[in-house]
This record gives sequence, C-alpha cells and structure tokens, in this order.
Amino acid sequence: MKVLFISSWYPTENNPNFGIFIKEHASAIQSTENEIKVLAILTEKSHLFFTINKNVYVDEAGIETVEIRILTKFKNLVYHFVPLQNKIAFYFYKKLLSKSFSPDLVHSNVVFPAGMIGDFISKKIKKPHIITEHWSKIGGILKKPYLSWLTKKTYKNASKILTVSYFLKDYMISLMPALKSKKIQIIPNVINSNTFTYKQKNNSKNEIHFCSIATWATKREPDKKPELIIEALSKVQKNIEKEIILTLVGGGDRLEELEHLCKKHQLRAEFTGYQPKAKIATILHNSDFYIHASTIETFGIVIVEALMTGTPVICSNVGALPEIINESNGILCENTIEKWVEGIQLCINTSYNSKQISVNTGNRFSLEIIGSQINDAYKEL
Repeated sequence: MKVLFISSWYPTENNPNFGIFIKEHASAIQSTENEIKVLAILTEKSHLFFTINKNVYVDEAGIETVEIRILTKFKNLVYHFVPLQNKIAFYFYKKLLSKSFSPDLVHSNVVFPAGMIGDFISKKIKKPHIITEHWSKIGGILKKPYLSWLTKKTYKNASKILTVSYFLKDYMISLMPALKSKKIQIIPNVINSNTFTYKQKNNSKNEIHFCSIATWATKREPDKKPELIIEALSKVQKNIEKEIILTLVGGGDRLEELEHLCKKHQLRAEFTGYQPKAKIATILHNSDFYIHASTIETFGIVIVEALMTGTPVICSNVGALPEIINESNGILCENTIEKWVEGIQLCINTSYNSKQISVNTGNRFSLEIIGSQINDAYKEL
C-alpha cells in the first residue's frame, strides 16, 4: 500500500528531536510492505517576512521526505491560518510527489494543523484519511470557535483515528461526545529497540543511581514536577546508608533553580543538559531507576525508553502511565511528598528482573510490533 504521511511535527537538522516519535511511526510503516512518502510542513519563527524553503531527501530508513519550512516573523498567524497551509502543502505535493507517487491513503499526525491538511489533501485526491493523535492539548483548540469547528470536522471525515493510549481516547471522547468510539483504535508510540537495548545492571554497594529526563522549563501550567523528585529523594536519603545520585537530563530555563534546590536539600545531582538518544540510553544503562514526576502524560515515551533498557520506573499516577507501569516494572505515585517517599523506598527494596522488563516492553512497543498494528489498520480500510 502507498501512504502519504503528513506531519507538522518532524525532526530537522536544526531540531533533531522535534517530533522524533512521529518519525519512528514512519519507520514502523516503512518496515512493513507499505511504501511511504513523508510530507513535513513546518512553520518556524524567523526575522524574515515570509519565505518557504524546501528540502527533499531520503532518510536513514529509506523514506523519501519532503520537508517544507515556512519561515516568517508572523509564525503564530501563519500557523493558525490553516487554509494557507493547505494550499502550500497541496502545491508541493503536486509539484514534488504526485507525478511519481499515487497514494492509496493519507495518514496525518496530530489534528492541528497536520490532520486538517491531511483532510484537505485526501479530499483533493479522493483517498481515505487516517489520523494518528498524540496530542493532549486538544481542549485548548476546542475553545477557539473556528478551529473547534475545523477539528471536529476533520475527525468526523477521517476513516479511522489512531490514538497512542486509552487515556487519550477517553479524553477525546469526553471533549467530543459525538466522536464515534468505534472509529478510534489504540496504537502506541514506537520505541527504538536498536538504541534502547537491554544491558545488565551493575549495582553499586554504596550508591543508588536515579535518572530523570525532561525539558526543565518554566511554564504557566508546568507539566513536570522535578521539585517533587528532589525533595522526596532527599528525605529517602536520610533513611538509607547508600548515597543517592540523581542525573537530570535535558535543558530549559529552570536548571539554575533546580541546582540550587538540590544543594539546599543536600542531594548529589548531575545536570547533563541536552543529550542525543544514544547517550540517554547509556545513562539509563548506568541507572538503577528512572524517576519521572508529572501532571499529565499522553503516552510517556521516555518512560518506555527506560523500560526498554531494563530500568525500573518510579513515576506519577497520571494520564496513560497506568497503562504502562505495573508491579513487575516499577511503581506509580500520587503527587504528594509522602507518596513519593513511600514509592521510592518500596522500589529500592524490590528486586526487579531487568531482562524481563526489557523483553516485555519490546513485545509491546518495538518498531516491528507497531508497524504490524498500523498495517492491520490500513488493511481494514
């Protein structure tokens, strides 16, 4: 089957992790008997008035990718003006892809704006449209009358909607009761099992290593809670003989604040800043536990990456995380200091089978498994 794969979140040379989970889905589709072409429509803030750059390349998985970057000082205006993006996307599809590639279906990722673009193109070429939804912030779009109407229309027109978790499916239906549950299918994100491999843990007699990964950024409504991790670990440290070492991976404007907080609580911490995926895998291999405090998780890619390496996880009992974490691979904590201290202590005193954690995770989230599930969804059409 020939698939036109559309996304407004996709890695670029300057931003290699942007939408990397969507690119992994593309690789999963490519791993089956399907032929896939990617059309990435990216709107970026620039000092330029309005410029469009195109880049056509074949990626490491052999996928032909047409990258269209709209550079403009009016990013928010252009990004929200979906009819303009529709015209641009269809123009480049016709110019660069249509002569040599006739898709059997259009598969877009995230309803705004890629799903809306996919809806437009699928009507133009008279082919079915599938949307994979990764986004937990649909509620914000539904508060804007025009975009709310467009969102509901796009979902209604889609032949099938794939959500990455049951949590996201239930959330979407709670916001849009008219959305037909039977057209929604759960297909999780892909975890790269070539990068996040199992490696036997070498537990230290004198230290316990914890790792946490996120963008530690100040937001109006923060979704990550590193202060919970730091305070809870400092309390646990007082009750055990081993030294706790926390490695925080990622950037953001809160790093100085968090370093100060670790010193205040006398917690030994290492801040690595941004790291590529291969380096993150190495850090996880050298960690006894992955720890993650948040207020919402639509899926939890970094959590599954940790599990793929055989690293047990301590995380918040929110969003889709109860679909992933169980007593065999970690523990879920309510977001209070008391519950986090209790959860960390329980994990420290539990013996986990790291190899089995890795195997079980691969059986659910590997490229081959997810590729097969998406292929089955295609065949149903």
